[in-house]
Amino acid sequence: MKKLVFLIYCTVPILCYPQVQHHTPKVKLAIETYAFLKGQSAALKMIALQFPALKSDVADVEKSSGILFGRAERNIERFLEDELGNSGLTFLRDRIDSLLIDQLKNPIEKEKYALDFLRKIRDRSRFSPHTVLLKEILSFAYHDTPHQEITDGHHKIFTTEGHPKAQEAILKVPIPKSWCAEEATMPETIQQFTSHCGKGDEKILIVVYDLPAEESHIILDKKSISEMIPPESNLIRTDTVTIDGRPGMMIEVEETLNSTDNKMKIRMLQFMFTQKRKLFCLQGSIGPVEANKNLEFQIKKYEPLFRLIAASTQIDN
Repeated sequence: MKKLVFLIYCTVPILCYPQVQHHTPKVKLAIETYAFLKGQSAALKMIALQFPALKSDVADVEKSSGILFGRAERNIERFLEDELGNSGLTFLRDRIDSLLIDQLKNPIEKEKYALDFLRKIRDRSRFSPHTVLLKEILSFAYHDTPHQEITDGHHKIFTTEGHPKAQEAILKVPIPKSWCAEEATMPETIQQFTSHCGKGDEKILIVVYDLPAEESHIILDKKSISEMIPPESNLIRTDTVTIDGRPGMMIEVEETLNSTDNKMKIRMLQFMFTQKRKLFCLQGSIGPVEANKNLEFQIKKYEPLFRLIAASTQIDN
């Protein structure tokens, strides 16, 4: 069975390279995750056929893992159909099936190997241990409704404790487990997270600015916010919010980036509040993408997640 596990993992590089090198990292991630899920399903069918006494065990494993894993597979298919087209997805699916038929043609050597494999899938369905592979599956399981990753309990708490920029307040911020922590380029950013294990276009930033003495008692409203944003940004809307009992503001902004040859833009929701001469900002963003791309659907899709993160943030003085 160790051989069977090895073959499932090996399907990915055989399938993906060099055919899809021109695709984005997220598309490559989707293909790799899709190949793994299809391989795992094929292996379960093989076990049920070769060891009839294990059919009930296979059924139990399929039931326990089917909700999230099946949801991930369906979302990947929708995503890849959008990216590759119907014919591209059909070719990919046929290619995976052909490889699996070839690689799984030899019988499993021992029933013990099959039982070990079933145990590994049970562990995966409980997300224990929480490996990179499971984060990849999670990222696509919640691709259609990103906020549900947190409401279903698949999140971690990031704390600013010990960070010199946030010494006046400690923030505890829930972050989906499938999002990858990365180093941020802006000096005001405490931490940055990127969707789909670092391969997506969506980001969550925790930012803090030092307020000058004359602005230490600033009131956040539409007027003061409008004076803060740079001229290359378009203020789309504002809303009052509460973050751990403190009054704050949410603004939606689209910013044009002119630093590259091709014009790019970012759409973001920023949730702001002040605390002891500091302005804290929890920012959820989409991009950068080409300036002609409409981000209306994407920002609406991620707004429930960004709002949930802000609403669930805790502040310790």
